[in-house]
Amino acid sequence: MDNVTLIATFYNTKPFLPAALKFSPKRVVLMIDDTGKEVKENIKAVRKTFGEVVQIEVVNVAKDDVYAAARTTVDLIDRYKSPGSRIIISVAGGSRSMASAVLFGAYARPDRINRIVTNAVKDNEVINLPKLSYNIGSTKRELLAKLENRRGKTILQIANEMRRTRGMIYQHLKELKDNGYLDDDYNMTDAGKLALL
Repeated sequence: MDNVTLIATFYNTKPFLPAALKFSPKRVVLMIDDTGKEVKENIKAVRKTFGEVVQIEVVNVAKDDVYAAARTTVDLIDRYKSPGSRIIISVAGGSRSMASAVLFGAYARPDRINRIVTNAVKDNEVINLPKLSYNIGSTKRELLAKLENRRGKTILQIANEMRRTRGMIYQHLKELKDNGYLDDDYNMTDAGKLALL
């Protein structure tokens, strides 16, 4: 029997139910960015319906803090991935910024998740989304990390620390900038921070 963890953006039961019923998870993590009365009532309904057979965890993240929600998603994936387990990400519910953030977190761990799903608007049927990734090799990742903690170092100093030629580093910088991970001054963008998760 599969050990499935469903990590789902959540605000009410309607968009949540299709994935919960399709994948029969052993654990559900409801990611919320709203703690209003309606959301609390919907969480109670999920606990009442599934609580006897499914472990339910509610994780609250700050509203519109995309990086924090993506970081939380990565932490959840890392915590619950184990041999024989499957992780399903559902972005059918919750706010757009929450869904985007959870996707960004999933893109940082495509090798650890099994599926990303949402629901069709017309009939609420589960739709598989692509498992994308930031596709950053180890040298680019190391360079991004160095730039994140640059503290006044020149590109030449960073190249020397990395034991790479300046030309090679500038080629990586160009590619990172072209992908939106760095700005024109080689400072980390929000996309770069997400790529390092």
